[in-house]
Amino acid sequence: MATAQDHFEAARKFQAYYDETLRKVGTRAPAPAMNQSCNDYRRETLRQLKKTFLPEVHPLYGVQYRGLKADALPIFERQLLAAVQVEANNPAHVPVGELKKIERHDAYGQVKFIDFIGQTSFVKSPEYGFRPGRRVSAFRTPTDDRGQSINWNRVP
Repeated sequence: MATAQDHFEAARKFQAYYDETLRKVGTRAPAPAMNQSCNDYRRETLRQLKKTFLPEVHPLYGVQYRGLKADALPIFERQLLAAVQVEANNPAHVPVGELKKIERHDAYGQVKFIDFIGQTSFVKSPEYGFRPGRRVSAFRTPTDDRGQSINWNRVP
């Protein structure tokens, strides 16, 4: 029978596995508890990822991860981790007028670069000097002092 230490070490391996995926969305997996079994850690982590990153209309949101049997965990685990990557970077989940900061990390946990996502571009923000333009209905034709139109090919 596996000891608590064995479960903890196995859960740490799954934490590293989750960190590989979550590094791409700018976060890390929670640390396992010492008295928690490996499968319980997986279930709780998947449940937390579901609640954090998936919208309620997503098909995997309805899965009850706490009630999954051990042989079903790997199947839903792969599907959920792939969905987390997609949905975490989906600008449709950011409220209009806001930008979401996503920090990308390297293998050592250092910030590699920062992305900002949102439904509209930051350059359309009034803070950066954006003003909605006016519609152009016609261009003015240059005229001379007698009111005659000027032919630009014959300008003296």
